[in-house]
Amino acid sequence: MSDIHFVISAPRSGSTWLTNALNHHPEIFSTEHRLFGNFSEIWQNNDGTSSPRITLEAFIESFAGHYFHSELGLSRSQFINQFQRTLTNSIVRFGSGRSDKKLIVDKITPYPGTSKDVMRQVKKFFPDASIIQLIRDGRDVLTSGTFDWILKDSHGTDRYQFFHKQKKGLRLRRFFDHDAICKWAQNWKETVQIFEDEAPSLMIKYEDMLDDQPNALCKIFKLLNVADDTEIAKSAAEKTTFKKVTGRESGDMIPTAKARKGIRGDWKNYFSRIDGRIFHSIAGDQLLSTGYESDPKWFEQLPEELSFADQ
Repeated sequence: MSDIHFVISAPRSGSTWLTNALNHHPEIFSTEHRLFGNFSEIWQNNDGTSSPRITLEAFIESFAGHYFHSELGLSRSQFINQFQRTLTNSIVRFGSGRSDKKLIVDKITPYPGTSKDVMRQVKKFFPDASIIQLIRDGRDVLTSGTFDWILKDSHGTDRYQFFHKQKKGLRLRRFFDHDAICKWAQNWKETVQIFEDEAPSLMIKYEDMLDDQPNALCKIFKLLNVADDTEIAKSAAEKTTFKKVTGRESGDMIPTAKARKGIRGDWKNYFSRIDGRIFHSIAGDQLLSTGYESDPKWFEQLPEELSFADQ
């Protein structure tokens, strides 16, 4: 079996940035398999089209409904387990063989409601794998995610009119809505909770990567027992800077860009007091336990409303 390890994070936490950097190591092939978590939905894309978001686990669950597994002397659950193991191993071997690299790092951003199942399946199929927790301030995750979905789920909102339509004369007094906060706060909370009972092999913070990505990469190289080379880490970091990837300086925002701004703490520009209260009611415990906040009343310092004028 190929040597595989995992990076698990909430969406919008820098996992694509880290994956691209890891691929600059001569012994690592990093990718995204979407192996685990029973999830299948049709999602709208930014260009107005729609496409499925489906994991291998969900595909196999559906496939089992049509396959004559009883003719093989297998129950449905036996078939699912054996077929999933076969396909999972084949997919991993394919990447290993084509890349001709020593090991694979699979990035996982669990779909809503699947984090616990993802962790259970990772441990079931790859019990010896190292698991890296990549974490970002959940409030920045919410902000980044809400911008990322601005063309998908915000039609009719003031944020859509302000940032996408650039409607003249509009003063934006609140950026988020209740549903957006609940969706992103809950998903962030779920990915933090899976590490509360059992610590990861290594925890990397998005903010630490902003400060010193070569150092963060060297920690991962050491964990994975590949060449722990500072020059490799520096080169990988230089090739995957925000400016190299986007052509923009960090902080130079394009609201609907996948890599929007590339900074920390941007949430402070978009949170009103009610937004902070809602976020804290969902994921406040995790915000405190991960060290992103020390004051359980942090939201009381936020403005009653925003005051964004025409861009």
